[in-house]
Amino acid sequence: MPNDREEILNTLIHRVNSFADGYRQNIAIFGEPCIGKTTLIKKLFSSESLKKDSIIPAYLEIKIEPFEFCAKRFIKSILSQVVKSDPLLTAPQDAVLLIEDLARDYPKTAQICIRVLQDIERSKLDEALSFMLDIPSVLSEETKKRCVLILDEFHNLDNFMLKNPFGTIAKKIMTQKDTMYMLVSSRTTLSLRMVNEKLALLFGNFEKFFLKPLDAASGRIFLQNNIKGVMLPQIYLDFISSFTGNRPFYMQAICDEIERAVFSKRISQENHPNLIEHSFLEALFKRNGILNQYFYNLLFKISEGKLLSRSISVLIALSSENKKQSDIAKAAKLQPGDVSKILNAMIELDIIARNGAFYRFTDRLFRFWLKSVYMKRISSFSMDDRMEESAFRKDVSSRFSVFALEFEKELSSRIIELFKLFKNDVIQLNGKKHKFISFTNVEKFEDQDKNHAAILATNGRQKWLFTIKKENITENDMLDIIKNSREQKKNARINRHVVIAFSGVNENAYLMAKEAKFWTWSAEDLNVLMELYGKPHVSEDIVYGAQSAA
Repeated sequence: MPNDREEILNTLIHRVNSFADGYRQNIAIFGEPCIGKTTLIKKLFSSESLKKDSIIPAYLEIKIEPFEFCAKRFIKSILSQVVKSDPLLTAPQDAVLLIEDLARDYPKTAQICIRVLQDIERSKLDEALSFMLDIPSVLSEETKKRCVLILDEFHNLDNFMLKNPFGTIAKKIMTQKDTMYMLVSSRTTLSLRMVNEKLALLFGNFEKFFLKPLDAASGRIFLQNNIKGVMLPQIYLDFISSFTGNRPFYMQAICDEIERAVFSKRISQENHPNLIEHSFLEALFKRNGILNQYFYNLLFKISEGKLLSRSISVLIALSSENKKQSDIAKAAKLQPGDVSKILNAMIELDIIARNGAFYRFTDRLFRFWLKSVYMKRISSFSMDDRMEESAFRKDVSSRFSVFALEFEKELSSRIIELFKLFKNDVIQLNGKKHKFISFTNVEKFEDQDKNHAAILATNGRQKWLFTIKKENITENDMLDIIKNSREQKKNARINRHVVIAFSGVNENAYLMAKEAKFWTWSAEDLNVLMELYGKPHVSEDIVYGAQSAA
């Protein structure tokens, strides 16, 4: 399964082009909010490599609204695509006039659109949905082009007053061979279950793609391309990326504030610390800041309009370094049973994730906002906005200082510091629970090349050997790792072997490690541990050391 965004985009282009040639593979794309899913779709259908003359894309974002509005938006969206593909048609603003214009050349499509509107008027919403999903198929028949139906935030279909919307979609998928379904969702836990349980079809199954945050290198390039007129050193770019969780929407908001500050000449482009503090203040702290408003709206949805609800109390407790259920219950002054229900509900919403006995936010910037903006505001008695803004700037500055200190350290040193924090905790990684013993001694085992290092962690007779490799691990690499580890096992009696593969691991190499009973961690797995123990994330492509900050 491809993970890199460019690789995912190329795969999607290949799937759509194959569909244009007669082979259909339905697609499901999952990813956290603000991660770039809609941008990916836009890039897909604007690509010069796409066979645009053979397909008609029909995009619909499923919103929390009456089904009538959704259906009318869909009709207008798909018919607008017909107008774009037919030079003889012009697009009037009104959907009804557009249907009348289409009736001359595409009578069946116009007729079924009218049927949808009539069913809505008669409050026959289930029939309206069924006929609405037939529009792409009928349009394909009349235009001789294949339709790609993109349903963004498709999980929201469950919010309409419909009997069985996913059952209806499943039937259409089975019968409409000339319509390719592309489902997109920011609610991964819920939507993945929907696809696996309600849309697991013998014919018309879904290929799943999971869009992750940008990696460090891509985040750096994104920032460089979107901050015009300012050349920030790498350490500042990486701080922005790390602080925002490499989410394009958040990073773009910070880029915009930096640009405004420089172009308005409020701050010199050479004053990098001030630019960073100012940009986060404007976007995240100010009441009209785009990220502040975004998080307030998110909190409003989570709490169902009750901003002092028990759910908010639990999230505030979690944002204040209380990562275990018992600690959260104590800090929130709630019963453990109530806290357990709230935590499970937050997991379902993909607001938090659970790793064994630990809980953590899926969105680090939201966690920071809860602790350093929302909590400070509701507990403040000060009427001096400047004092609160100054405190916020100091908070951002101190976090940058911590990041800069970590940035200077060698990668193996940071990992050693992490392993020294283990306290016999049970943590879940890769879907499996592991007990991370409290090590009495952790040290770099031997000097190797810069892309390959080893760490030995011990506690009495327990000895764990960690092999760290920055480059992608091939089968030959894994053979060497297993061979070296077995030699070490004879000499040092190693109990547990862990391979940390920063740039990924070949599938066969992974199977070899599994057969040898080695644990294999990705950079993402290591960063989960970093986050759980209060450490900044590490990156596979940063060259740590004093020169990297230059």
